[in-house]
Amino acid sequence: MKKLMLINAVHLEQKRMAIVEDGKLVEFNIQMAVKEPITGNIYKGVVMKVERGLQAAFVNYGGKKDGFLPLRDVSHEYLSDAAGREGNRPTLKAGQEILVQILREVSERKGALLTSYISLPGRYLVLLPNKESSGISRKIEDEGDRKRLKELVGQITTEEGLGFIVRTAGMNRTKQELARDYQHLSRLWKEIQKQSCETKGPALIYQESDFGVRSLRDYFTTDIEEILVDDVETFRQMRAYCKAVAPRNVKMIKLDKEKTPIFDRYDLEDQIRVIYQDHVELKSGGYLIINPTEAMITIDVNSGRGTSKRNVEETAFKTNMEAAEEIARQLRLRDLGGLIVIDFIDMMEQKHNAEVEKTFKKAIALDRARIQLSHISKFGIMELSRQKKQSTIQEISYTPCPHCRGRGVRPSLEYTALTAYRKIESQAVKGYTAQIRVGLPCEVAEYLLNQKRSEISHLESEYDMSITICGKADLAWDDMKIDSTRREGPPVLDHAGHNGHRAEEIFEEELEEEQPEAQAEAEAQEGEARAADEPKEEPKEGPEPAKKRSHRRSRHRRKKSGEKPANGAAAAPQAAAPPAETPKPAAAPQAAREPVRIKPPAAAAEAAPPRPPEAPKPAAPERGGSPKNNEDPLLRLRKVFETLTD
Repeated sequence: MKKLMLINAVHLEQKRMAIVEDGKLVEFNIQMAVKEPITGNIYKGVVMKVERGLQAAFVNYGGKKDGFLPLRDVSHEYLSDAAGREGNRPTLKAGQEILVQILREVSERKGALLTSYISLPGRYLVLLPNKESSGISRKIEDEGDRKRLKELVGQITTEEGLGFIVRTAGMNRTKQELARDYQHLSRLWKEIQKQSCETKGPALIYQESDFGVRSLRDYFTTDIEEILVDDVETFRQMRAYCKAVAPRNVKMIKLDKEKTPIFDRYDLEDQIRVIYQDHVELKSGGYLIINPTEAMITIDVNSGRGTSKRNVEETAFKTNMEAAEEIARQLRLRDLGGLIVIDFIDMMEQKHNAEVEKTFKKAIALDRARIQLSHISKFGIMELSRQKKQSTIQEISYTPCPHCRGRGVRPSLEYTALTAYRKIESQAVKGYTAQIRVGLPCEVAEYLLNQKRSEISHLESEYDMSITICGKADLAWDDMKIDSTRREGPPVLDHAGHNGHRAEEIFEEELEEEQPEAQAEAEAQEGEARAADEPKEEPKEGPEPAKKRSHRRSRHRRKKSGEKPANGAAAAPQAAAPPAETPKPAAAPQAAREPVRIKPPAAAAEAAPPRPPEAPKPAAPERGGSPKNNEDPLLRLRKVFETLTD
């Protein structure tokens, strides 16, 4: 089957070019109206500032972001003493106008890359207005061809200050064809200079050719037998350009008039769809994973279903050989540029590594872009650098996902909803807000209103505020908008606390305040009981004896061996009863002393679960009663501390 170039330009929003060989897609390019490329355009810019640390200048050329111009790419005609000096070298100055060309498209984080060394690509030549020398493309490696082209270049009459480079497309062309292309480019440069003198920057001076003309200029080769175009206007522009630079190829350009879409006729839609996927299947059963990142592009080779249990080395070698050719094809189709790392399947034999390198180097020879290649390392990694001329096919056709922002993953519904609830809660507990209006994605808002309804109602009642949650379809997945109305009066303090945490803290503080009083009372009663049990002695003259040190017991009294806290409580008064000869007062009650209970705050009492009603108990003796009480002081002290621990 012959090699064809197909131009699909019937839709103004999207124009596509494909080169088909034996039914297989070998080259592909696309242009979207919403992302029209600026690479190759020439602007008259204004220098905004010069950064000495970066050795670069930022130039306003009319785009959204200022362009980045390295000082090494500034032509000598713009460097003069009048412009400014840095040390002993002339440099640019702020406000200076300069003619620049776009080398790299604008990205999300970086501005366009600029240069003042203008280059105008033609069909067979590339005109270099800032250089007087001429040369041959480095992709032409045959010494015989280079020698013949140098002789032809020497016969072409050139103007002063205009150099050129012969492209690979001009390798087999005659002197007349090369000279015609040179004259066409020199007239174009004179028009650019004239318009630049009449225009004040920042402004666009020269825009790249139409999509069809650019495809014919950059992708047409001698082995292409036919060019089919489905748009009349594009067909006319391509024929007019071909008449000017290559008249003998005009008949190859044909207008497609069939009703069947031109790409469907050659079964290209499925092959184009694979370009946008990160998974590429191989015939042997293996597959590739292509993952572009900010720093580099990684390509992983996997054996997949092609694994052979007999010879692992042979399987790896076969898969890597097939992957090398497919990777070179994918680099061209996707127009991947920058640093690229390929992880081949590990092979033990060095000759297999050398064979894979040779196959890959032969496959990338068809690439128009400049490629620098390294050898396969001991880890099975191959590194290469490919010239980046424009945005990748995926960057041109796709837009970042508003939910994941291009990361490929997003937080779960529960995680996002709880994050939003915590932000609402943090606003509420401050007490300064009377009303909160929260805008969330519809699914997140629905989750909060259904699953967290009780928690939100509790926040409203606890802090005397209003919380309004509404869903907004235009918000990103993990984004939210909070509008709050400040409270006019003093803030609502959290006395009870959320879930009773603050109540527990207040209750503990009150226990600590009342504990010394209870201990002092218990010690006093214990001392009185001990004094009643001891026999009375008449006072003696002389110094008073030292007072005994009171034995303060810990809050949590340890259980003694053989002690029964529940059933042995009744036996304790009998064991500690006073002697029989001691007269008992008739008025002393026989009932046990009622335990002292410390009431928690009202808020904490409401939060705590209700207790069952207790039977009424006789009133306890008043503080500071008669020391002749028959109840054991140690037992009373124990009951007091057990009540405190409860």
